[in-house]
Formats: sequence, structure tokens, C-alpha cells
Amino acid sequence: MAIYHLSVSNVSRASGSKATATLSYISGRRVHDERRGETYDYGRKERVLRVGTLLPEGAPAEYADPAVLFNAVELHETGRTARTAKKIVVALPREFTPRQRVQALEEYIRENLNADGYAATYAIHDDGRGNNPHAHILVANRQIDPATGGWARLKQRMEYVLDERGERVPLIDPETGRQKTDKRGRRQWKRTSVSLNPLDRKAKLKALRESWAKTCNARLDETARIDHRSLEDQGSDLEPTIHEGYAARAIERAGGVSERCQTNREIRRSNSLLTAIRTELGRIFDRLGELFAAKIRQLRQRQARPEPAREPNWRYFEGDARRQLEADRADHTAAIRGKLMGAKADVRNREEWWRSHGTEEFEAAKQIIDVARAASREARDANVFKRGRLLRNAEQVAGEQSEKLRGAVPWLEDTDIPSDWDQANRFRMRATKAIHDHDMQPRTRLVAELERRLEQAERAEGEKPSPEQVKALALRMAEQRAQAENPTQDTKRPAPSGDEPLDLSEPEDWGEASPQERPQARETPPQAPQEPPKPIRTKKALTDRFKTRLDERLAENERKQAEKQAEPDMEETWDLSDPADPLNIGMGWGTGGHGLGL
Repeated sequence: MAIYHLSVSNVSRASGSKATATLSYISGRRVHDERRGETYDYGRKERVLRVGTLLPEGAPAEYADPAVLFNAVELHETGRTARTAKKIVVALPREFTPRQRVQALEEYIRENLNADGYAATYAIHDDGRGNNPHAHILVANRQIDPATGGWARLKQRMEYVLDERGERVPLIDPETGRQKTDKRGRRQWKRTSVSLNPLDRKAKLKALRESWAKTCNARLDETARIDHRSLEDQGSDLEPTIHEGYAARAIERAGGVSERCQTNREIRRSNSLLTAIRTELGRIFDRLGELFAAKIRQLRQRQARPEPAREPNWRYFEGDARRQLEADRADHTAAIRGKLMGAKADVRNREEWWRSHGTEEFEAAKQIIDVARAASREARDANVFKRGRLLRNAEQVAGEQSEKLRGAVPWLEDTDIPSDWDQANRFRMRATKAIHDHDMQPRTRLVAELERRLEQAERAEGEKPSPEQVKALALRMAEQRAQAENPTQDTKRPAPSGDEPLDLSEPEDWGEASPQERPQARETPPQAPQEPPKPIRTKKALTDRFKTRLDERLAENERKQAEKQAEPDMEETWDLSDPADPLNIGMGWGTGGHGLGL
């Protein structure tokens, strides 16, 4: 499986390393150091598979020999702490063939090093048994001037420190609190060392890392892609492994236990355990989700009790519904037209504001560009003796102001301010137009969107409402009317949409309707048990009961006669010969008369 590794280190005299000695190590060849008169031969040629040198445009042909190239670097650098070269180590994917390894390396060197004027020598290594393929790239730490073929004159230079207004910062004497002066009375200004070597910049190193991943991934299958980002940048909480190194692997091959290799084994074991736990938890949660969804469907099926609903008489509201739809479309069109007028007025007001004021971004960008224009104008108007120095100063100021412009207007695509006076003026016009267009873009886009919506609304307003729309609105009107006339009656129970609250209780008998299916019957409050009527045991009690019932019957007859005065009197009589008459309850008949019987 392909892995990603890229590291960059300095070949510095301060640490005792030399470019010629490093070349001997990575190439496996004997290299003579002309500056020190020493010869280096580190051997181990069996680990070196291929050595190659790639030169930038304009480099001398003799630099194709890496010994000549890096002896020239050592002779040119005179400082005791000079950094003569940089060494880049990359891991080569095992999936690459020998031809793909060479193609990937040379493409990477041409695009990222030769294109910037750097000469480089690469060497492809393995462990002698085809394992651990990797490459060493030794880069001369000074660019080659394509015009002269010689080494670039400067790797760093001193520049004045500028404040936020683009003015030089004075050098203050801490004792007097005044600006320092030299022996001739000239004022002193703060200065700083600025590196002109792109390989010393953090952005260039990040670009090198990303470019190597892209170069390899262009030749790898999708399942074997590599990523230059760290696990933290990828959003992964897996623990990264550490670099083992050749010595640690040699201990392992000899039968020993390397501390670094053991640490990596423990890290891989914990990472695989964490991955397995996550996989198992994902499977469990997926299964729980399936079970929960099945339970929800089951509950909804039990809860959903389709009832035949009588469709309201929507034809009565058909005309009102059609007129309402037409009125709604007209209101919608008028609302959009009002918004469009407001948006156009906003655009005109903003254009008027731009003609007289501008924006904060515009003012900041104009001030930043004007500082660079002032420096370029000073260089243009200078005499022959000062022009070279002022041109360099104009380039420096243009670079610094470009950085400020990127900070002030981060969305601006072209932020590189030219150092030439005419080009700077044209750049100022382009930047002004870009800032104006960027500020006006939301408003003009809103106007275009409202015009499109207005066109759609006007087209829809000219069309007749569809029968389906009319019927749907008429049905809603009929339902609202029926609900208003009888609030307690549910005119049409809608089908369950899936958002209703579920009854998660477990009724004892699912055949009975749940509380959500139908309203519960109103319970009557319990009443006290009534005592049964006591039996009549005496003759006096029976007579009293008879008289009471007779009085009630007479009172009822009088009430009915009062209510029906217009009708003929229908006096009810007591028929003693009718045993069905309720007044004859308990009566007995004899041959000589009647009497009460017990």
C-alpha cells in the first residue's frame, strides 16, 4: 500500500555538512571536494538504483555532472554558516514500476524546482531487496540566472521596515528616546533581512508537499491514493505512526526489538482496534435504525384508521376559489414588481454613492496602490545614477503593497501590483473596476432574479387556474365553512402524513380503538344505589297513596286545559269499570259496590 512521506532538510556548514559529501552518500560515488581538498566515498552502491541530474533553463552544460554542479555551489558560497543545498527525501509508492518512478521524480523536479531556476540531482534507493523504495533530491540552494548562466547574485537583502502607511520606521535610541543618527548626522531607519530564496518560504514548502501527492496520485489507482495532509488536518482521530528509520529496521532484521518499531506496532494495533470498534458500532446503529423504523411503521399502521370521509360540496365554492387564485396571482405579481422597483432604486442609489464616496475596501486599496505608484513614479523620474536603486526599491514596495492588498481585499484575484508606472496606473483602474463590480454584484444579481421571477409571475397571471388547483382550494373553503358551522365535527380527517405524534402505549386489546383513533365515550359519574320501594302493608298507607296520585292527576289535567283553551274540554274521567286505569290499582269489585282491597 502506498504511503506518503516528504521531508526537507538543509545542508549547512554550520552543522558540519557539505553538499559534496551529501552527493557522495546519495549517489554511491566517489566525489572530490575542490574547496577543502577532500574526497568522499560512502559506498553502498547496491542500494542506489538510478542517479540523474536536471538543470533549469540557461544552466551551463557542465553542470550535468553532479560533482561539477555541487563543487561550483561550494566554491561560490563563502560564508562560514552558508546553506549550500537542500535535501528532499520522498517515499516512492510500491505500486510504481521502475519507469513510473523515474517519470514521477523528473516531472516533479521540472515543475517545482527547475521552473524556479534550481538545479537538482536525484537518486533512487531501496534496501537492497526491493523494499522501502525512496528517492533523495539534492537541490543547489542558489538559483541560476537564465540570462547569464551564473548563480543568482542575492539570496537575501536588507529592506526598510514600513509602517501601516507605507512609511519607514525610525530607529529610536532607548537612552534619549530620539531617532539615531550616524557619524555624518544622517538619520537611521529600521531595516530587516528579507530572503529572496523561494525554498526558504513556508508557502513554497507546502506547495512542494502538495505537488508530490498530486504527481503520485496521477499515476495511482483510486484505491491507492496518498494524502499529503496530516491526520489532524484530515479530521481523523487515529494516532499517527512515527518514522522508524534504517537503524531501527536493521535491529529488527537482526532479531532484536526496536523501540521505534515496537511503538509503531502498538499504534497500528490500537488504530485497527479503533477502526473495528467503529465498524461494529456502525453496524449496530444501522440495525437499531432498521428496527426502530420498522416499529414506527407498525405503530403508524395501528394508529392510522382510515375512515370514510364525505367529500364536502366544493362546487358551491368553485367560483370563489377561481377568483381567489386569480387575485393571489395578481397580488404576487404586484409584490414582485414592488420589490423589483425597490431593487432598481437601490442600484441607482449605490451607483450615485460610488460616484461621490466609494467604499472602505476601495479607499484602502487605493491608498495601498498609490504607495506603490509613488515609488514607481519616483523611479521613473530619477536620473541615471539613482534609477537602478529606485527601481529595486519600487519592486520591493510593489511586493509589500501587494501583500497588504491581499490582506485588505482578499477576494481580489489579481493583487500583484506592477513596479512600472504605466502598468501600475492600469492596474489601479482594473482594481477599481473589480471592487466596484464586486460591490454592485449582489444588487444587480437581485435585480436579475426579480426580473426573472416577475416574468414568470406575469406569465402565470395570464394563464387560467387549472381545474386541480380550483378544486383543491374549493375543498379547503368548504372544509373551513363546515368547521366554522360545526366546530365539534371533524368534516374530513386527513390521511396520516408521518408527522403526527405516535401513541407508544401498548393497549391490552389492539382490537379496541386507541385514544388517537376515536374520542373516548363520556363517562357518567357513579350514582348512589337507590333503595327499592318499601311494600305497602297497611290500609291507611294505601289510601294515602291513592289520594296523592289522584291529586297529581287532577293537577296535570288542569294544566293541560289551561294550555289548550281553544280546544274543547276533554275532561278525563275515572272509569271504575276499567281495570287498566292506573287509578284502579289495588281496587276490588263486588256485587253490591266497590271498595279497597289489600
